[in-house]
Amino acid sequence: MRSERTNPDARNFGLQSRDMGKAGLNALKEGMESFQSIATIHDRWNVFCTWIKSEQGIKDMRDVEKIHLVAYAAHLNDRYERGEIAPSTAQNYLSAVNRVIEIARGDRQVRVEPVAEGGLPKRSGIAIGERSVSEESHNVAMGAVSERLGALLELQRNFGLRFEESAKLDAAKALREAEKTGSVSIKDGTKGGRARIVPITNDAQFSVLQRAAAIQDGRSMIPAEQSYREFRQEAYREIGRQPVNFHGERHHYAQTRYRALLGADCPVKAGVKHGREHYEYLAKEFGVSVAHAKMLDKEIRSEVALELGHGRIDITNSYLG
Repeated sequence: MRSERTNPDARNFGLQSRDMGKAGLNALKEGMESFQSIATIHDRWNVFCTWIKSEQGIKDMRDVEKIHLVAYAAHLNDRYERGEIAPSTAQNYLSAVNRVIEIARGDRQVRVEPVAEGGLPKRSGIAIGERSVSEESHNVAMGAVSERLGALLELQRNFGLRFEESAKLDAAKALREAEKTGSVSIKDGTKGGRARIVPITNDAQFSVLQRAAAIQDGRSMIPAEQSYREFRQEAYREIGRQPVNFHGERHHYAQTRYRALLGADCPVKAGVKHGREHYEYLAKEFGVSVAHAKMLDKEIRSEVALELGHGRIDITNSYLG
């Protein structure tokens, strides 16, 4: 109902408020009838408004782009992995933003599908489809992105790092540590300040660290002349044009490590359901009882969770199935 507005080209698409939160409420009143639904979605919209103002410096709906919603999805994913919100809550928060932006703009050009594009977990928290970045997609992205962003993708893929961890990594220091101890300490940018150790298990990891160290021009992978926030905005804008996402590289690490540690595939790779069906698959692979297969699965999931920086085994469900 854009025609009801005095000036659709004005701040916040002419929704009669200079405040994004209130403008969003006015949009919902335009496009919806249920007062209860309006109130619920508006509450979720306000969460987004607070985040995008603080993290992206945006105060006008006209400046919101798809790359910002991708970044918000990553933020919601982090909150889910920290145990702050349920999978359904993460999806609802992003869906609310999609709805408000759709009404405000009068089109569906700026939206991110929660699971397919945003990489958010299924409502059950258990991955069903493949969400890791394939070798083909990774190589396509590597041939198109800047050298520095390519280094970040490689760090995420080979060490299971979150975006912030890869950006704040001192690659030169990590390389020296890897050569000396056979592992890398991940400290900067971790959630909750929880440091962890990622083992060096192949030559590719050394090569990745060497390339990253050669690019590094400060104390981290962030350009010396940029702040972390500036670099993050630039990186998300660039990755938005590629067939990959940062979290998908981390999924690849988790699935690859599960296979390396156990010698058999996780549910999403094996094409079987989480739980009994997967335990039966493992039992057949190894010639052991289902109970023993279940124990092996739990043991390996615990290690993968630690290497990803999590204390909860159940978080691996969204990576492994």
